[in-house]
Amino acid sequence: MISMIRLSNTLSSSEIYGPGKRYVIWVQGCSLECPGCWNKELWSDEGGYLADVEDLILDISSTNGIEGITILGGEPLEQSASVFEIIKSSRDLGLTVMLYTGYEKHELNNSQLDCLNYSDIVIMGRYIASLRDTGLRWRGSSNQKIEILSEIYRGLEIEEREEVEITIDPDGKISMAGYPKRWLLKVLEEL
Repeated sequence: MISMIRLSNTLSSSEIYGPGKRYVIWVQGCSLECPGCWNKELWSDEGGYLADVEDLILDISSTNGIEGITILGGEPLEQSASVFEIIKSSRDLGLTVMLYTGYEKHELNNSQLDCLNYSDIVIMGRYIASLRDTGLRWRGSSNQKIEILSEIYRGLEIEEREEVEITIDPDGKISMAGYPKRWLLKVLEEL
């Protein structure tokens, strides 16, 4: 059986979505629909594109120099069977896993808990616009918690800071991740 997952995007190398260089996967679909969310285009479970999990794992395995993967969205745990397959395969490749979820642990079913239990770092909690803080590392609002679940990252110092990453692909397409200042957005728009 071929597993499929609905994705919004992937980025083969990023340094702002977890420790070290990471392969980043944005899943498509989120029923939580947190008010003020800046990724509203990822809410629809009909947007994005369907991807073969096996092909995604092959792409991850052929990406040189990465420490791990980061899965965010949308809401990854709403596709927990496919997400677990990606997590387990990545761990089998010797990669670390960072997982984002808007859910709290008590809200999860067994399949979703498996995803957490196989991850090294989990960011948990719904985005709350009134608690937005772009100076937090790896989180959008101050209620969200970073849980380090494996020995690999025990003692990891998490320095709070604003991060922005700009990527230019071979076709000249510019993409940006993180929380840019207005002046930077204006400069990029002019380009």
